[in-house]
Amino acid sequence: MFVELALTSSSDAADGTTYLWNLHTGSMLGSFKQNVTPLQSLALVNNPRNLGSIFLSSQAEKGMMHVYNFQKDQVFLKFPLPDKIVCLATSNRGVYCAGGTESGRIHIWEIATGILHRTFDAHYKKITVLRFSADDTVMFSGSEDASVHVWMLNALMDDGQTESPAPHYSWTDHTLPITDIQCGVGRFHGSRVVTSSMDHTCKLWDLSTGSLLTTFLFPTKITALVLDPSERYFLAASGTPASTSSAANEADYLIYQALLYKAKHTQQGYTTMEAVDGDSGLEQIGLGGAKRHGSGGDLVFRGHHHPIQRMALNFDGSALVSGDNKGHLMVWDVASRQMVREIKQHKGKGLRFDMRAISSIHTLFQPADLYSNTTLADKPKVHSITPFKRIPQARIGEGGPEINGNNTIADDPLIMIPSTVSSTYSSSLSAATLLASSSQEEQLLELARRAFVGARSGSVAAGSASSPSSASTEAYQELEQKYRELEARLAALTPAPAPVQPVVSQSDISAALSGLRSSGTKRRKA
Repeated sequence: MFVELALTSSSDAADGTTYLWNLHTGSMLGSFKQNVTPLQSLALVNNPRNLGSIFLSSQAEKGMMHVYNFQKDQVFLKFPLPDKIVCLATSNRGVYCAGGTESGRIHIWEIATGILHRTFDAHYKKITVLRFSADDTVMFSGSEDASVHVWMLNALMDDGQTESPAPHYSWTDHTLPITDIQCGVGRFHGSRVVTSSMDHTCKLWDLSTGSLLTTFLFPTKITALVLDPSERYFLAASGTPASTSSAANEADYLIYQALLYKAKHTQQGYTTMEAVDGDSGLEQIGLGGAKRHGSGGDLVFRGHHHPIQRMALNFDGSALVSGDNKGHLMVWDVASRQMVREIKQHKGKGLRFDMRAISSIHTLFQPADLYSNTTLADKPKVHSITPFKRIPQARIGEGGPEINGNNTIADDPLIMIPSTVSSTYSSSLSAATLLASSSQEEQLLELARRAFVGARSGSVAAGSASSPSSASTEAYQELEQKYRELEARLAALTPAPAPVQPVVSQSDISAALSGLRSSGTKRRKA
């Protein structure tokens, strides 16, 4: 029998612990220390080959990544990142990892090799959410600039593409920052996407055409979404109070259930179900638009008294886990909309109000690492992962070396220039001379010179066509100028060779030769 678990983390710096607990009993199965994550900055790496499970977590207030596996409670691997990552997502097949920054940039790594395939400016403001579609065809990005971009993953992974990528769709119907994105199951041409915003709306989109299907209007700001696995409804969490509880005199933060199908009464006297999407219609939720069958109440989950930050459904959509910004975790029965359990592992000791929030919730089946009848020798090998690179790189051939694609030599002193480039031209310094050189700057300049010479020779060959483009000409001229500057610096650093003094002068050689001749003549006479 499969056991369902929940993995929850907090942005409380005083706690700094991620917990793994049984979803149906509430018992804690494990904890992972030294993990302080911002909102939506923890991502599970899916396990397609029955390997040991791992999850990634970018750290708050610093550009560091922590990697954990379920076989130990300490950090399995940690490494620096090129920027401070504020949201994180992994592809459903566990191949790629995407991270968003406060400046609106997105980095995409290959998890197994650590190669940074692409770094690009995606939005004008902070990235708030990243998601992959169910078939990993596209990636979604939401931002504080109130826009949602849809990126084709094959275009982002194209190493030959040098220009900044353009989104496949740009959805700009929201007016305030995007808070969450949920994509339905299925392939690209048959999926639907739900987006939420601080503007009190959620919008349903058709992924194949990029068109808006329906707008759902709520009385409060929406901070989190979950989509039913069978896509019968979605749940939206409120970030502002909907009412005040008279019993406890506390504000109520509700979870709204928005139905994607509604009953339609025909003239023949029977009832059918039809989808609410289509024609960019407007559905009011919590304002009298969503009713229980046979009653006048709204479809809401009532129990939180603080802004709700994260939510997650279990595998079949029968149980809901929600967490607010005071560290309260609640488990709900979706059918009855009743709270069945409250989890109190997260202590919420932080002094700052926004540092006590539940930053991520993930549900999963219990991995083989955590079964009690599995000995340490039988535990699966941990999923392969390499520290993420900090500079965009591209592969030269299958399994070939990697070169820096977008940065200068000074950005990474460990850059390696492939031998295929350096072998196409002559050089005054051999590899042995470079390695034996005592000046690191001289080594870097020589490597840069070799790279630019090789690139310049390729540019000349490409520009020898009958009608070269102006862009390639300008690029060649800029590259040549950089080469000349580097060559001048290298010449200034390299000391001029001192004149070599001959060991024996010419007059000494002449005297020695005349002495040999005279001695030979005397021997012949004797």
